[in-house]
Amino acid sequence: MTTASSKLAKAEEIAALRGLRAAVAHYVEATDALAAERRADAAVAILAEVLAAREKKRGLFGTKEVDPLGPDRAVIGRQFAKLTRLAQINDDLLEVLAQLATEQPDDPGIRLANAEGLYRGGYIADAIDEYRFCEKLIPDDPAIVARLGALYAEAGRGPEAEQYLQRGIGDLMQAQRFDEVPSFALTFLHVAPHAHQEVARWLESLPDESLAGQHEIVGQILDSVREMGLEDARWAGVHARSGALAGYVVQAGSADMPPQLSLEGDVVENVAPPSHEAGAYAAEGAVDIAEGAVPASGWGASEIPDTSASDLADTGAAWSEEAGSDQSLDLGEQPASPEPEGELASPGDIVWEPAAANGSSSQTPPVSEGFTSRVSIGSTQPTSGGGLPPGLAAFTRRKADAAFAAGDFAAAVVGYERLHRASFDPEVAARLAACYESLGRLEDAAALRSEIGDGVSPS
Repeated sequence: MTTASSKLAKAEEIAALRGLRAAVAHYVEATDALAAERRADAAVAILAEVLAAREKKRGLFGTKEVDPLGPDRAVIGRQFAKLTRLAQINDDLLEVLAQLATEQPDDPGIRLANAEGLYRGGYIADAIDEYRFCEKLIPDDPAIVARLGALYAEAGRGPEAEQYLQRGIGDLMQAQRFDEVPSFALTFLHVAPHAHQEVARWLESLPDESLAGQHEIVGQILDSVREMGLEDARWAGVHARSGALAGYVVQAGSADMPPQLSLEGDVVENVAPPSHEAGAYAAEGAVDIAEGAVPASGWGASEIPDTSASDLADTGAAWSEEAGSDQSLDLGEQPASPEPEGELASPGDIVWEPAAANGSSSQTPPVSEGFTSRVSIGSTQPTSGGGLPPGLAAFTRRKADAAFAAGDFAAAVVGYERLHRASFDPEVAARLAACYESLGRLEDAAALRSEIGDGVSPS
C-alpha cells in the first residue's frame, strides 16, 4: 500500500466514525499525497465526492439532507481547485469549479482555477470573462494580464492581445518571473511581428537558467523569427547564446515537465499545456499559436491558499456531533476499501456524481454506512493532447443548445463547430447549418446540408 493509499484509508476511517468534517484535514493530506504520486485525477474525483456528499438529518418536520462539511466546505473547495491544475479537464470537473466559483466568488484560488479550467477546456470566451474578473480580484499579478493577452490572441482580437501581452510581459520582467516570459513572448511575436525587437530584448534580459530551462519555446521563437524573415545581428546574438546554453543544467523543473506538488503542498509554477487545440475557439483570422507552446502559469503558488494538512490539524477538533444527526451519507453502493493494487484505472473509469442544484444527491440509492470513496486511486496522471476531450462533449452541447434556444446563434456556432470537428452527429450538423443560415453564412450552410441530407430538422 502506498503512502497516499494509507492516508486515504485513514481519512475514510475517520469520516466513517466521526463524520466528514472531522476528516477534512486528512482528506487534504491524502489528496496532496495522491497528486505527488502523479494520481491527480483520482485525487480530484475523491474531493468531488466529498463535496457532493449529503448527510441525512432528522428534524421536527422530517428528514432533510444537509452538507456535512459545514464551513469546512471552503477548505475542500480550495483543495479541489488547486489540484484541478494537475488533472485532466472534463465535464464534471468544470461543473464543480463553476459551482465553487458561485459559492466563493471572491476566493482567488477558486476563481483562477475556474478560469484556467475553462482555458484548458477550450472555452476561450468564458475564460476571458473569468480572467477579467480575476484581474480585478488580484490586480498585482502580471501573469493574469499576459494570459488575457494570449486569450485575446486566440480569439482573434489582435489590438487587445498586443496591449495586454506587452503590459503583462513587461510586468513579469519587472517582477523577475523570468520563466513565465518565453511562452507569452512567442504569442506576442505572432500577434505583433513588427515589435520583434522588443521580444529580442526580453530574451536578452533573461538569466541563463531561465533561457536554458525554456529552450524548446525559445527555439520556437527563433524558428518563427527565421520564417518571418526578421533575422538580424541582434537575433543572431540571441541564437548564439541559446545554442551555447544547450547543455546548461537547469536546477528547477523546466516548462517541459508536468507540474508537481512541493513538500508543503503548493503547486509549482509550471503548468501543463492546455488540452484543447490551439485556436479551437478562435474567430476567423485568429492568431495560430505555435504548436507545442507551453503556457505560463496564470497564477503562482503564492496566490494559492495553503490547504496543507499541517494548517488544518485543528479542523477535526472543531467538529462536534449534533443531537439527532444521522451520520449516514447518501452516496450509493461503494467498495469497502480503496483499490491500491492491481490494474491502473484510466481517467475515463473515474465516475462521480456532483450534487444537484437543489442541494440533494442526483441519485437516491440505498443509504450506506459512513463515507467510503468509490474512486479507484490507481489512476495515472494524464498527458495533454489535442482535440476535444470526451468528457467535455456534454458540457459543450449544453452550452450550444442553450445559446441556440436563446437565439444567440453566434455563440451557438462556436460550440456546434467544436462538436462537429470532434465527430459527426446529424442533429448537431443540422443545428449548425441552421445557425449558419441565421448568420448569413449560406455557403457553409449549403455544404453542411449536402452532408446530412434534407431529412434532418434542427429542432
